Amino acid sequence: MKTMKIVGAIAAVSAMQILIPNQQAHAHGWAEFPEARQSICYEQGGLWSGTPPNAACAQAKEISGTYPFIQRNEFAINIPAPAYNDMDAVKAAIPDGSLCYANDAQKRGMGAEHTAWTRTELAPGEFEYVFNATAPHNPSFWQFYLTKPGVDVSKPLNWDDLVLLQEYGNVAVGEDKKYRMNITIPADRSGDAILYTRWQREDPVGEGFYNCSDITITGDGPIDPEPTEPYLEQGDAFIPQEVSLTTPQIGESVNYKVYNNNGEIHSSFSLIITEENQLAWDRLLAAEVSGYYHDHYDGNVFIGRWHAEMNHYMYFQNQLHENFFNSKNTQAYGEFSISEKNEFVEAVITPTVLKPITDATVSHGEYVVLTPANSLGDIEHVAWVQVRGTPIETEIGQHDELIINTARLDNLAQSFSFELTVTGQGEEDKSVYSFSVTPSDVEPGPGPEPGEQWSASAVYTGGETVIHNNQTWTAQWWTQGEEPGTTGEWGVWR
Repeated sequence: MKTMKIVGAIAAVSAMQILIPNQQAHAHGWAEFPEARQSICYEQGGLWSGTPPNAACAQAKEISGTYPFIQRNEFAINIPAPAYNDMDAVKAAIPDGSLCYANDAQKRGMGAEHTAWTRTELAPGEFEYVFNATAPHNPSFWQFYLTKPGVDVSKPLNWDDLVLLQEYGNVAVGEDKKYRMNITIPADRSGDAILYTRWQREDPVGEGFYNCSDITITGDGPIDPEPTEPYLEQGDAFIPQEVSLTTPQIGESVNYKVYNNNGEIHSSFSLIITEENQLAWDRLLAAEVSGYYHDHYDGNVFIGRWHAEMNHYMYFQNQLHENFFNSKNTQAYGEFSISEKNEFVEAVITPTVLKPITDATVSHGEYVVLTPANSLGDIEHVAWVQVRGTPIETEIGQHDELIINTARLDNLAQSFSFELTVTGQGEEDKSVYSFSVTPSDVEPGPGPEPGEQWSASAVYTGGETVIHNNQTWTAQWWTQGEEPGTTGEWGVWR
């Protein structure tokens, strides 16, 4: 499940702790399409007796024996958290020339120079990438790189040979234990190349998987495509300059609210900081925002900036103040904040816990907890959006529950509704939560007789009925001044 949290003091991890050349990782899986070179050699045979039919595989066997092939699902290395979020640390752990075998000296034959690696043909454009996970690992994230034009792909692969092609966050594994993602080969590419996959587990051990897939792009050669212009308006920085570069503390929350052109909250997002995400909180929070608007609003908000060479928007890691709020609505804007740890969880307070479609009444000063109800299994994305009432400050708990301290509200009679969207296993589930807050220092006044005409000045409690515009209305909770017929399907009057 994606949860919403913040960061504590960064544990110092020296290069000597990370760069242990023979450090083995218990990685499980390989690129199935386009197939990783170690798996192709395995499938072609000739490993246990004789010589592999492919000359590059034969050379790899001569250098490293059969070990790289029988260990085809363990081309991996451990880079402990949080260092795996630092690309400089990743590049130091896997030096130039060792990329295709993840710096495991026992597999170095798979990165040796040769021109005869078997290649998978791919046309420019989108294709379905498949990774065979003999042991699925989530949470995790994915990075896909492509060799730059002109790189000699027969030689050992270096980091400077690559350009980042695409990224994915946590991806649900299929029932067949395969991860599937759509990858796009640029339209102007052709010829031999290497597609380089990085699959990184988000856990303290930091197990990462690295595969080289040799491909031939079957395009017609370089073309001059029509340049794509940025289609969103760039606003203020996602993380303002005045926000300290100091990592937020564990248990705190980093929050982001998107406002519409009327200055009203359109959506809210939060992330609770943990040891696992303490160096990636900005990227994860940005992904929550961009992912929500991609799924529900045609991508009309994106956190990051336009990449002119790649002709699309992307989030630039390790550039905290150089990513921006981009929107089709020029009057919309975003607001970043950091909240302290939720102390009420440990206090002697019994919060009011509400289920979906619950019309409850609480007193001013109570804590309200909206707890997700989910039947989708593994959760990939959770988003809370306020859909009724004056915009209010909220917090996200450790299990994605929405927490509201009504003591922060004006001591007035108010009603609120929140919509929860949960996605998982390719499905989406929506639910609505509604509740009303009554003033703590106001005693309910005398109600009207049943069937009396509605009055804006009268106080009504749950179950009382009135007549308004020749219709009978029943109050669902305490209310005053709310006109029947104007409060919607889930409002106080029904």
